[in-house]
Amino acid sequence: MLLIYIPNATPRHHYVFNHIMSYLGIEYLITDDVEAFADADNLKFSYDKKPLHDEMHFYAHGLLNESSINIFSPTVDTYRNISTLFSHAEITAALPYDVFSAVFYMLSRYEEYLPFTADAHGRFEAAHSLAYKHDFLQRPVVDHWIQHLAEVLQQYFPDLKLKNHKYAFIPTYDIDQAYAYKHKGFVRTIGGLLRDKFRLNLRAYFERLGVLLHLKTDPFDSYAYQFTLQQTHDLHPIYFFHAGTYGKYDKNTSPENKHIRRLLNTISQHASLGIHPSYLSAEHPELLAAEIERLSLSSYKKIISARQHFIKISFPETYRNYIANGITDDYSMGYATNIGFRAGTSQAFYFFDLLDNASTPLLIHPFAFMEGVFKQYKPTTSKEILEVVEPMIAEIKQLKGTFISIWHNESLGTSRQWIGWRDVYEKMLVLARY
Repeated sequence: MLLIYIPNATPRHHYVFNHIMSYLGIEYLITDDVEAFADADNLKFSYDKKPLHDEMHFYAHGLLNESSINIFSPTVDTYRNISTLFSHAEITAALPYDVFSAVFYMLSRYEEYLPFTADAHGRFEAAHSLAYKHDFLQRPVVDHWIQHLAEVLQQYFPDLKLKNHKYAFIPTYDIDQAYAYKHKGFVRTIGGLLRDKFRLNLRAYFERLGVLLHLKTDPFDSYAYQFTLQQTHDLHPIYFFHAGTYGKYDKNTSPENKHIRRLLNTISQHASLGIHPSYLSAEHPELLAAEIERLSLSSYKKIISARQHFIKISFPETYRNYIANGITDDYSMGYATNIGFRAGTSQAFYFFDLLDNASTPLLIHPFAFMEGVFKQYKPTTSKEILEVVEPMIAEIKQLKGTFISIWHNESLGTSRQWIGWRDVYEKMLVLARY
């Protein structure tokens, strides 16, 4: 049992210490009793501005003592070639930065509660983040910080046993539109043909016609290809299925359609299933309940996982709505425009509601890679993509973290605009799996 002295421990203290110590596999007890701490023979350390005596000590910046949200930006420094937050000059401290405040700042997404200029979709942009500005977005710094802590703890307490972790890879797929042309209904199908014809988009017109006449495979129908590779590499994927009503940014066919039901049944035999809440539901959160019910009834599955369409996250409203509707696991923690680690970690963590100043039961699984980043926002070659992704995966493996990727059925299909992307996908699977 590790004894930790913290005067006036707050919900923030309990949250971050529970996250770190649970990850390290350390049983611990927090106390504010000075005499009991001094008399204890346990392994122990203090977390405050100054040490009590000559015990192991970590400097406390003070962020965890607060209950409000204040406009500030933490200092950024470097320790052992890793960017750090909340550095200090307290020579008695075991680390030259406040590791607990740093972890809390990143995991709570503190900066996203502060005033910012949203993008066209109402999102907090990666470019506004501390990680992007200081060039550590593509590094799982929180995982490194916890490793720093683990190393100094073992130096002070050689008999301390820590939990062993294994690297994991979770492939995930967002189904924004199950099919490009099939099963759209009479009105949408005829409308699509007429639109292609009047716009003189003859390539799309004849492709659509060929699919409808069963002469061609729908370009978004890549499911058999996905399943084959998943079996080859022994993968355990998660599919996030759009179940909202039709709109400007919501184009999927309803899961109540018999053909989509059949697809959902097939997917469920190969993978886990989660909800991909519609774009509209981000603006009208009351729609989420109906979308979850629609997908659950159509798939005969209880839906407890979610990933936001367009990665539209608003703190804390999005996650509060998830909790209210029975979602236990979120996979939206990442950026639509940049690869990397939005919360600084590859490991799952619980959502801390800064406005309520309280931990919640919602478990967040951060993703590091989405193929759409390179297609829509940072066009580049397949070789350059792999040159960026390979060291990221290698670093996650070294830290025994979890690599979560996002692909879409259309990017793995036969659309002209996605030619060559299957090669990237297959090479990424080899890098991630082995």
